[in-house]
Amino acid sequence: MDKSGMKRPEVGNHDKNDVKPVPEIQGAAKHGKKKAGQLPD
Repeated sequence: MDKSGMKRPEVGNHDKNDVKPVPEIQGAAKHGKKKAGQLPD
């Protein structure tokens, strides 16, 4: 089967993300079942 249309991966060193990962929530907030409060108007 002809693979001439398939894009070849670039061989090089490049960063994929410029943004740092979001920190995980910890402790009781992660494991609790309490709902979040209403946003103030």
